[in-house]
Amino acid sequence: MKQSVLAAFLLAPLLLVSQSYDAALGIRVGTEWGATAQLRLPQIHKNFVLEGIVLSSLNEDEGTLTLLGKQHQPLLSRRLNLFYGAGVHAGWSNEIDGETGNPFDGPKGITGIVGMEATFARVNVSYDFKPALNVVGGESVLDTHTAVSVRYVIGKRYSIWNRDKEKEIRKRRRAKDRERRREERDRAGKRWFQVWKSGN
Repeated sequence: MKQSVLAAFLLAPLLLVSQSYDAALGIRVGTEWGATAQLRLPQIHKNFVLEGIVLSSLNEDEGTLTLLGKQHQPLLSRRLNLFYGAGVHAGWSNEIDGETGNPFDGPKGITGIVGMEATFARVNVSYDFKPALNVVGGESVLDTHTAVSVRYVIGKRYSIWNRDKEKEIRKRRRAKDRERRREERDRAGKRWFQVWKSGN
């Protein structure tokens, strides 16, 4: 029995596909509930994802709309993703301030996120921690949320972004990086092999 459990644990990551989609839609359930949509943007990075989240509180009459930019990093031979990122949020609230008797202003501020994600076939599952700093509005300055998201992959990798075009984007990006480094060396007055030479 123990051997079977160990084998399943070791082989499970091999059945998963890391960041193998371009777009996915689904639901998010945790301290809040709502909908989530993700779109990979290879123009920024091959594993950069834009996520939009619409949430409603389970315990209060309020909700938020959040837009996040997330960087995915493969784990376990690219079979599992760690992701992190940040973005902005804006919301609405019908909760009453006990001191003033007026509704709270809708929260607006900055949101962070960190979590893990796995995709099997067309099912994408993730767990995350999402702190939100309310710059204005809201019942509190800091809200923290955790949730499990289950999404259906509506666009597999390269179904939206063409593989050859994506390679061309990465090629142009590398060329720009080389040109930028060359210009920096020229301004410093040294060749690429003169790493010991001072820039002054």
